[in-house]
Amino acid sequence: MILKLQTLVLIELHHMKKLIFFCLSFFVALEGVSQSCGDDGFWKIGSQFGTQRLSSNCGDFICHGFAAAYWEDGFTQGSSLNSTNPGIVNVKTQYTQSGGGPTETYFRDSPLYVQVCGQSLSNIDVVTQVYGSSPGFHSLVRDRNTIFNPKFISKYGTESPVIRHDLNSTWYELNNASKTEPDKHYVYLGKLKTEYYVPKGQIKPISLLSKPGATYSWSIIGPPGIVSFTSATNGASVSLQGDSFGTTQVKVTVSGCSGIPPKEQIITIIVPAINISGTYTTSNSTNHTLGNGNQVPSGNISTYLSMTGINNFVWERYQGNLPFWAHTNQMHFTMQSGNYVSFRIYARSSSNDTLAVRNVTYYNYGNFSLYPNPSSSIISIKSDYNGHMDLEIIPLYKSSKILEFKITADEKVDIQDLPKGDYLVRVKIGEDVVLESRLIKNE
Repeated sequence: MILKLQTLVLIELHHMKKLIFFCLSFFVALEGVSQSCGDDGFWKIGSQFGTQRLSSNCGDFICHGFAAAYWEDGFTQGSSLNSTNPGIVNVKTQYTQSGGGPTETYFRDSPLYVQVCGQSLSNIDVVTQVYGSSPGFHSLVRDRNTIFNPKFISKYGTESPVIRHDLNSTWYELNNASKTEPDKHYVYLGKLKTEYYVPKGQIKPISLLSKPGATYSWSIIGPPGIVSFTSATNGASVSLQGDSFGTTQVKVTVSGCSGIPPKEQIITIIVPAINISGTYTTSNSTNHTLGNGNQVPSGNISTYLSMTGINNFVWERYQGNLPFWAHTNQMHFTMQSGNYVSFRIYARSSSNDTLAVRNVTYYNYGNFSLYPNPSSSIISIKSDYNGHMDLEIIPLYKSSKILEFKITADEKVDIQDLPKGDYLVRVKIGEDVVLESRLIKNE
C-alpha cells in the first residue's frame, strides 16, 4: 500500500506542491512531497467552502497548540488573526510543536478545562476524525467574536495556515473524512495563581470563569481557622476573609458532563503576620506613634512607616479633601483647622501582593463654643470643624430625658420646649469629647 502511494505521488508530482500532515500527533506522511502554506486551493480556502485564511504563515504549532494559546493568552506579541489582511501568527514556546506543546489529550487532562455536554456550551471542540485508516484528533475553537451563527478557527498541523470555518467544515470534512466517535466539547475555566495573600481582617475575591454547563465547589482543605468564606461556595467566584495569621490551602472542584471526572485546582492562601506601624511629626513636635485616629495641630504633618518585610506602601485617601503627597513609606500634608483626612494604607510585596491593610485618620477639631448662652429658644455649636458631631443635652438638677442630636457646625437646635433650668451640653466626634459647657435655659 505504501509502495503504491509513493508511486502515485511521483507520477502526480507536477500537480501538487505539498502534501498534508494531520493535526496533532497523527500525520499522514507522504515522502518527498510538501504542501505550500500559501496554497489556498489546497486548504480549500474561499467563499465556495465558507472558509477564510486568518494568517499569512503556518508557524511551529498544530491545532492543539493553537486552541490552547487562543484561550490562555498564548500568542506572541504582534500576532493578529485577520481575514482581510492576514498577518503573522505565532504562539509562545510552550504551545509550539518543537517546544513539546499540547497534544490530543491536553484538554481532557488539563485542570484548566472541563468537558461539557454540548457544543453550544463550549469554547473548544475536540473532534475525533478518521482519514484513511488512522484516527487523528482535531482541536478547533469557537471564534469569540461570533455569537450568532458562530464560526470556528483551527489549523491543520504545522503545514497549514490558521483558518476560520463552519463547525462541520474543517479541511478534513471537506475532504470527506469521517468521525469514529462523538465530538467532545470543553470550556476554558481559567488558571488560578499558585498562592494568594489575604491580609488579616480583609476580604479577597478569587475567581474562575463562569461557564454554562459547569458546576463549582470550593472548600478549605488545609489548616482551619486561617481563612473563612464570606460568600457562597458553589459559584465560579468566592470571597475569602483573613481570620488569623498562617498558611492554608483552598480547593475548587469543577464538574461538567455527567460521568466525566471533575477538574481540580488547589491554591495556597497566606495571611501574613505583618502590621503597619510608624510615626508622625507635626509642625511643633516629632516622633508621635501612629494611631488609628490622630489628633494633630494645624500645619505640616509628615508620616513615616516601617519598611520591614515590605517593598512598598500605597496611600489611598478615602475621606476628606485635603491634598497630600506620598512616596512609598512617607506621606505629607498640611492640616487645616477644624478639618480631617482619612487614608487606607496598603503594604505591598515585591510582586505587588497586598500583605496588610490599615486605616488611619488625622483630625483637627479646632475650637468649639456654645451660643447663645443663656438661651430660651435655639442653640448652636460654633466651630471650624466641617464634619458631623454628636450633641447631648443633659439636665443637671431635674430628672428628665437626655436629648441627643447629630449636627454640623452652626446648625440650629430647638430647645424652646425644655423646662427652665441648668443643663450640660456635651459635643462628641466619634468617641472624643470636644466640648462640655453649662447651658442656662431661660423662659
